[in-house]
Amino acid sequence: MAVAAEGGSVEEGVGESSSPPREASPALAVSGGSGGGGGAPRDICTQVFERLVADGNEETAGPDFRVQLEAHFARLPFSYQLDINVDKSADVLVHQKVLAEAKDPLRRPAFRVRFLRVEDMDSAYGSDASDEGADDGDDLSVRQDTPYTHIHEIVFSTIDKPKLLSQLSALLSDIGLNIREAHVFSTVDGYSLDVFVVDGWPIETLMVYIRRLKHLF
Repeated sequence: MAVAAEGGSVEEGVGESSSPPREASPALAVSGGSGGGGGAPRDICTQVFERLVADGNEETAGPDFRVQLEAHFARLPFSYQLDINVDKSADVLVHQKVLAEAKDPLRRPAFRVRFLRVEDMDSAYGSDASDEGADDGDDLSVRQDTPYTHIHEIVFSTIDKPKLLSQLSALLSDIGLNIREAHVFSTVDGYSLDVFVVDGWPIETLMVYIRRLKHLF
């Protein structure tokens, strides 16, 4: 589910993943499920494990890593497996860490914020300029005035409760973020893993707001 970066910037206290970016759709996409993977789903687990090994991820060298990976998938619903892109297997490690941190009351809600990319909001401009035969100088001048937006991924984890998605969505909207995707999963042991793809603020401003939300949550 989750959701790196053509810029790949990760803030201290919000994550260390360096996996490639989730492709975000301009339209809001929502997915989710309740816990109960029904046992360790070895197929997707094996694919993720093999990709992490092939990528040289140091965490795979741990003697219990494979067992922990299977336990991670087993505590989440089948919809989580469907949401995982094996090419972005490092996302799974981020989810593991955020869920682990959420068990500590002093760190709850746990979260990560990751910059994905800057997106040109006036996507139609390029073809129009080409059709009109604008020269390079005119094109550069207009591009400098074209609005851009910053796309980020926010991963939350806390104790699961009714209407948690609505609460998180309202908080993100209140600080001026547009939610493009929301992926919400409940674990078998009572936690929630929530992944949002949002736009609206540069990373520095976003981090200030998210830290404030953490204390209000």
